Amino acid sequence: MPSRRSILEKAKAADLRPQGVDGKRLQKVLERAKKFFRRPSRHADESVERHVSLMAQSVERRDWQAAREHALALGLLGEQLGDPGLVKKAGRGLRRLGGGNRAWQLIASSKQVPGRPEWDGSDLAGRRLAVERREGDLAIFFQFASLLGPVVAAAERCTVLVEPRLAPLYRRTYPALDIRLEGEGEVAATDADVFACFETLAKHFWPDEPTARAPFIPLEPDRRLVAELRSTYLNRGSGPLIGFAWGSLNKSKDLPALDDWRALLGNLPGRFISMQYGDVGPALAEFERWAPGRIIHDASVDQLSDMDRFAAQISALDAVVTISNTGANLAGALGVSTVVMLDDGFRLSWPAFGETVATYPSVRLVRKGSQAWASAMQEAGGRVTQIISGVGDGR
Repeated sequence: MPSRRSILEKAKAADLRPQGVDGKRLQKVLERAKKFFRRPSRHADESVERHVSLMAQSVERRDWQAAREHALALGLLGEQLGDPGLVKKAGRGLRRLGGGNRAWQLIASSKQVPGRPEWDGSDLAGRRLAVERREGDLAIFFQFASLLGPVVAAAERCTVLVEPRLAPLYRRTYPALDIRLEGEGEVAATDADVFACFETLAKHFWPDEPTARAPFIPLEPDRRLVAELRSTYLNRGSGPLIGFAWGSLNKSKDLPALDDWRALLGNLPGRFISMQYGDVGPALAEFERWAPGRIIHDASVDQLSDMDRFAAQISALDAVVTISNTGANLAGALGVSTVVMLDDGFRLSWPAFGETVATYPSVRLVRKGSQAWASAMQEAGGRVTQIISGVGDGR
């Protein structure tokens, strides 16, 4: 497995201008989605194979209710067979399919560590809780950040292992947390009475009844830096300030071509602040042609090495319009009004249908919907217009 450093170095140098997706590549994208539940279980069980096949067919037809029913059945079979891999796949599928608390139950179960007492939701008074990612990408720290609020209030002490770039954000948002950095050793049994992954917290704090859910708590950026960056950008011209990102290292994504951005950039007012990592020069030259004098690239912000400054940049904006990426998740966790454009893939981070995201109240989803990107881009531009109406230079 490549190290985080090697991945970051690759990202910094990458020219992420989206390439045209021909029929052959698009077919590969669809095949990856269908194969999500076709990875073989270690149990040759006919019921599993039948539900796996029907699940894949339902996803392909976009029959989300049927897909959810098969995912529920797979979760139950995984539990009965003692197959944590199948349990995890079922939980991840349910997460995308509106499976509610059952999704968190399954994922949390699949990530339990033998020999460690997993928190069972009982009273934390006088007890020490340690929270770990265990596995998953950076988005986990954004999607579940709100859940630390009730934990901090309930436990004698809560220790959280975080990706090092996120430590300042977490410490600022939750001063009472005992923040430790991933990669500097595990939390010893003597440091905690019970343990939990983030999905375990979701299992106990995000029930199916919406009114009983733990409230959304946005991550807290460096407010001094937010004001400084906003002032710097507005000195370049009148607002609103709109962040945007267009490229990804994930080659399986079907992304809008640069030319698809032309109408959106041309029709919206204000300044456009690049939130894109990698070698952005070639793309920015194109964007500058369509929105002359209104494109801002702040070289002082490098999300790959300084996530705290990136968070301040996003918080300085009036709106964000972006493809699915880390910036989209961070904007949602910060509570910044954001439009995320999704292709037709069965993506891990986002629900398979609908326009809202339970973990990010400020995010709205725009889907390609098996059409050319032009239609989705037009819808995204309309949603940004609604967000920035009346914003002007201030808030």
